[in-house]
Amino acid sequence: MSDVVIRAKNIGKQYALGDGQHWRRTVHAHLREAFASCRGAEETPVYETENKLIWALTGVSFDVRRGEVLGIIGRNGSGKSTLLKILSRITPPTTGWADLVGRVGSLLEVGTGFHPDLTGRDNIYMNGAVLGMTKREIDRQFDAIVAFSEIETFLDTPVKRYSSGMHMRLAFSVAAHLKADILLVDEVLAVGDAAFQQKCLSKMDDVSHEGRTVLLVSHNIASILNLCSTALLLDRGEVLAYGGVRNVVDHYLSGSSSVQGETQLYPQQEVLPSQELSLRAIRIRDSRDCVTGSIDVARGCTVEVDYVVHREIRGGQVSLELWNGEGVCVLCTTDLDSCPESRSMARLPGLYRASCRLEPTWFRAGRYWISLGASIPGVRVLDEAPHAISFDVVDTGSVEHKLAQGRRGIIAPTIKWNARSLSTVNS
Repeated sequence: MSDVVIRAKNIGKQYALGDGQHWRRTVHAHLREAFASCRGAEETPVYETENKLIWALTGVSFDVRRGEVLGIIGRNGSGKSTLLKILSRITPPTTGWADLVGRVGSLLEVGTGFHPDLTGRDNIYMNGAVLGMTKREIDRQFDAIVAFSEIETFLDTPVKRYSSGMHMRLAFSVAAHLKADILLVDEVLAVGDAAFQQKCLSKMDDVSHEGRTVLLVSHNIASILNLCSTALLLDRGEVLAYGGVRNVVDHYLSGSSSVQGETQLYPQQEVLPSQELSLRAIRIRDSRDCVTGSIDVARGCTVEVDYVVHREIRGGQVSLELWNGEGVCVLCTTDLDSCPESRSMARLPGLYRASCRLEPTWFRAGRYWISLGASIPGVRVLDEAPHAISFDVVDTGSVEHKLAQGRRGIIAPTIKWNARSLSTVNS
């Protein structure tokens, strides 16, 4: 008997893009024509515009074996979530097929699979029943689910009153403890606090050692490297790389860096009508102000970000995260760090350029990449570009760098110390 529990073959998914007014415009046109005919007047015909068809996935094929943890990575819009929805049978593929062997537990979006008017307790039993489990089987796991989710106080409260973090805690706990043979997990762990995220990652590792299969979609490269044995890289709906996790991650990081250290993020035609701000470009400049993808470890670099404000916003910020080659976030900064009082100032429509300096003592030799985001903190995300650009930090053989390499740590800062005598000893 084959160990393959997920087999996807030539999966494609097509969507129609439109403004959502197609049906209403058609009815309105008919009413106007009918009214005009009653008056004996001629009505100018209204022509419908055709919706644009796009392929979210094209020719995606892969196999996953029992007990394997497959990481699915790629930039926003590459088709990762669409693929999991097809595997979960939430949406059908336009082309191709997927076979899954065994019970499937899905954790795709916060609250998915929960009935908002039922309590947390009732939803646990409902989810178990959907998986085909008996009440006795669910009873055996019930206490573990509640203990892991840490929401015992609110167990008999309707889940519509839960916060997004409580939703995620319970949803993950249910999916991990009710004995699904295959666990599909989308990037929902970002909702929880750091301690609970680590708890979830450890649980997924335990799940894989129990012989169950996990598909994990995540922008957290450290999690992908630590948890997954294989990885699948999607780009614009196509498989760009598939195989060993280290090779696929390296392909992803090298591919996210453009030639000469500059990346154009989103063209004008991809901006949605409702979008308030869109990130446009990012570039790396060396100490000579030249755009480059390789910098001297002893000199640091400057990062430039171009963005467009489409409608006036207040309280917005642009953030930057610096990640090292092991998937560890080295630092995070925003364009308001140096001027917090400007937080309430309006950003008027127009093209903006923000820049910041990354000091040489923050780097060791190796590859780094930068993720960008724009948001109104605590309110909403405006735009984001995970792993927008990567660049190499090169060891130029400087004395300072050689001394720093003897130290442990993610970064190599030169820290100022002060020493003074507190007492003297008589000889």
